[in-house]
Amino acid sequence: MKKFINPYIKCIIFIVGLAVVVALSDFLFAQTGYINYILRQADSKSNDYNVFILGASHARCAIDPAAIEKKSDDTVLNMAIPGETIKDSYYLIQELNRTNDIDKIVLDIDYNYWYGNLGEGCFAEPFLYNQYSWTSPIKWKYLIENTDMMDFRNAFTKKFVYQYKLDNIKENIKQKTSKDYKDANIYSLDTSDAGGPYTGKGFFALPLPLGNPVGEEYVKGQIGVEKQDINPYPEKYFRKLVKYCNSHNIDLVCITSPITPSSMKRLGIDEAYRKLKNVFDELGIRYYDFNEIKTEILPRKDTDY
Repeated sequence: MKKFINPYIKCIIFIVGLAVVVALSDFLFAQTGYINYILRQADSKSNDYNVFILGASHARCAIDPAAIEKKSDDTVLNMAIPGETIKDSYYLIQELNRTNDIDKIVLDIDYNYWYGNLGEGCFAEPFLYNQYSWTSPIKWKYLIENTDMMDFRNAFTKKFVYQYKLDNIKENIKQKTSKDYKDANIYSLDTSDAGGPYTGKGFFALPLPLGNPVGEEYVKGQIGVEKQDINPYPEKYFRKLVKYCNSHNIDLVCITSPITPSSMKRLGIDEAYRKLKNVFDELGIRYYDFNEIKTEILPRKDTDY
């Protein structure tokens, strides 16, 4: 009987030991910042948000939940995260709905995440998944559904954000044993790389540029994108996202936050968004492109960005 039991016991001991090593490595080496904190705020039992804003970096500094709450009875959190793809949003909605009673999702549509050479499976792709707790069934769902395209190091550790210098390790220990870390206090973080101060509820108020608008080189690199077809990868996950919202009675509203007026004229974005609107119309999703609002109603100029 012992011959049959011992191998199983050894296997269990090995798995437990491996889990301890991974947990200790994440604690010592993994850098923890804004994404971890905002996710824990969203999942906190002390908060119960019914409206979430999703999208990438542009949405994070374009939509202020506090302004929405002044005009409504909703409790709003901006969960837009730099680099957040439609695939990320698909899983993020499920994670948020696990701990909140969601009525509405406002999804900011950035055409950069719909056109061009996009695909799944890059090493950094699970950067949001890495921040989900192992107690979350959504983390396990992501792992199961993406096993064939995930790097082992990123599937079970936060290897992507590891830093091995002694000063980094000391700072990690200090941070992760602090009250601010326990409370997920975003104001305690250094968010200078966001480009502007954090004002609460996931919103960053970027200062206006002095002189010419920023991002000129970036704009040049986007010329001609409107001539391409929609990439099937984000469309696939958007359809899944719509199906999930419909099955859970979540009102999904898609918007596009305005960009610099001069960029609108140069990039031919109207055509890019027209193709996307066809998809939204097919699926019965409301879509509002705020670039189409007349400047008399929503005054804006290049130096507003």
